[in-house]
Amino acid sequence: MTIRRVWGSQVTGKSRTCTVADCSNTTVARRLCRKHYQQAWQDGQLGAHEKQLTRPRLRDRKICPDEHKHQQATTCFIQHQCRCDPCMDHNAARERQRKKNIAYGRYDSGLIDVAPVREHVLTLGEYGLGYKRVARLCGFKSSTPVRTIIWGRQDPGPRCGEMQKRVKRETAEKILRIRPHVELLADGARIPARGAHRRVQALVTRGWSLSKIARLIGMDITNFSGLMRRDSVLVGTHRAICEVYEDLWNSEPDRSTPAQEAAFSRSLAMAKRNGWAPPLAWDDIDLDSAPDFGTPADDFTIDEQAVELACSGAHVRLHPVERREAVRRIHRERLSDRLIAERIGVEPRTVLRIREELHLAGWTVAEQRAGTDGPRVGKRAAA
Repeated sequence: MTIRRVWGSQVTGKSRTCTVADCSNTTVARRLCRKHYQQAWQDGQLGAHEKQLTRPRLRDRKICPDEHKHQQATTCFIQHQCRCDPCMDHNAARERQRKKNIAYGRYDSGLIDVAPVREHVLTLGEYGLGYKRVARLCGFKSSTPVRTIIWGRQDPGPRCGEMQKRVKRETAEKILRIRPHVELLADGARIPARGAHRRVQALVTRGWSLSKIARLIGMDITNFSGLMRRDSVLVGTHRAICEVYEDLWNSEPDRSTPAQEAAFSRSLAMAKRNGWAPPLAWDDIDLDSAPDFGTPADDFTIDEQAVELACSGAHVRLHPVERREAVRRIHRERLSDRLIAERIGVEPRTVLRIREELHLAGWTVAEQRAGTDGPRVGKRAAA
């Protein structure tokens, strides 16, 4: 419900509504609205209208009930227009502190430029996260803060459509904290099919046929073949492919019968014919621009400085050989795959695959804390 400020009626009993018949607009001067005031001015009849009543003093305007916060916040003084002594004293002290901070050059309004925040929201939208979904992930009570950043002010009034120039720092931090990830999308959303295609192709290089993969994710082989030709895929299908991939990427299918052996051979031939990359050729199977088959260590000279910087936590672009050397060195510190991945800037599953390739077993939690000799045998230890 909208409450009008009727200062005149509070003091003299006269309202702030235009005195012209059948006009309910708020007055601006001479007890006339903007339209009728201009009309009277053009006709030279302003003198025939009564002058506008003066506003009451701020202290006499309104006093909030005792249960309100008053001096504990600025809500009563600014929004409720409360002019009790605690609110007036609190506002005066706040203004003195603000002017002092401005004089000392350390004033912070709590607002920052909205341009990078708007760009981030648009990027999330291109990925599939709409502004309503972003608002829910940020914990906002409504989608208005995010909607205003994109399209400007939507509330009726003279500022409707005005693009926001600054935004609260707290709001910006919550929005910028949201990163495009498939886990944040609904199952019905569509995303690029590159990651799904690469996972299926990597499984085929391990000998898994397309028909077996289709059965494992619960799809008909005809629909699955069509999926491999599309540029986008449903998030639910992508997640199903990811689950199957995580279970099968380091294993081969059963070849105990001649039919299974023939299917295995056909899958390998298909992968070789199409030039598909195996699982270990990807550091990030979703984001890498091309597979990295690596270079033999004998043909490549390791940059010791780059490896040392990566081991210290610096963001350095490493060659696959250098990345494996960094994992080998950090592994000696008895760190988990997640901590190693955070230090060299890769995914934990990448560290797991490198560790298995180098035959480095994972450390148990007890071994990490106590520093005992010898890691536990197991590929997913301390992952």
